Formats: sequence, C-alpha cells, structure tokens
Amino acid sequence: MKKRLHALALIILPLCVNAQSAINGAEQSFSYISSTLNAFQATGRLVNNPGIDGSDLEAYLDLLRYYYDEFSRDFNRDSSMCAFYRDPENNRMTIEEKAEISFSFLSNLDDRVDHYIVTNDSFQNELAEEFGTFLLDNVTELKAESKANHGLPASVVDEAGMISFIDSACT
Repeated sequence: MKKRLHALALIILPLCVNAQSAINGAEQSFSYISSTLNAFQATGRLVNNPGIDGSDLEAYLDLLRYYYDEFSRDFNRDSSMCAFYRDPENNRMTIEEKAEISFSFLSNLDDRVDHYIVTNDSFQNELAEEFGTFLLDNVTELKAESKANHGLPASVVDEAGMISFIDSACT
C-alpha cells in the first residue's frame, strides 16, 4: 500500500507543480498587461518597452487590450459581479454580504483557473506569432517585475481578500 501511495504521489506531484506554474504564469501575464495599459494611459508611452517600435505600437496595445478583456471578462467594471456590487439597491446589505454575493457571480474556481491558463497560453502564442519570439522573451522578463492594482481571483480567498479584490476590480 505504501509503495502504491508513493507511486501515486510521483504522478500527481508534477501535475500540481505544473498547474501551479501555469497559474503563476497567467497571473504574471495579467499583471503585466494591466500595469502596461495603466502606465500607457497615464503617460502616453510604454514605460517598460519590450521592443515595440512606433509602427507596431497600436497593434501591440490592441493585443494587450484584447487579452485584458479576456482575462477580466468575469470581473471587469462591466461584469455582473461589479454591477451587483455597485448597485445602490444593495447598500442595505453589509459589505461582507454584498461582497460574498458579488463574488458568487464568478465561475467556479476550477473553471476560472482553466480559463486563465488557456487565455495565458493564447496570449503568449499570439504575441510570438504577431511580434516574434524575441518580443515574447522580453515580455516574459518584464512580467516577473510587473505589479497591478489587483490580480486574478485564481484561488479561494478569505472574506477580507474577497472584499479587497472586489473593491479594486469594481472601482
């Protein structure tokens, strides 16, 4: 029995590590996309330019906007989650109740994680196809340093984390 459990652990552990690595990559991509778009909106330029020249700038920004929308489709300002959270009719609830109900508009955790991983794979593939692997490599380096106002709701969060996430996503 002990040998079977050990063998099972040897099979499952790499899958868990790969899944965690994939979600970490998706979170980094989302953070990069969000921070790059926010910085561009504030300054009118790519603050950490990965190698985009002027002729490709608009196409690059369009790609980032598209993938920002893909990652955040369930929690962007136009989402059902945020609409419920900001609805003045719901101000009679406690902040905890309102946040819990708002958060319930998200798809289940496994579906969210799968969506983020698939979206990240698509983002990286399209980035390489449209702009080359050199640019993809540069973006991969920049992703590790990117910080955004909020991340992806890719794990189970406690009540305070839920409120913090919804506040930053919906305001």
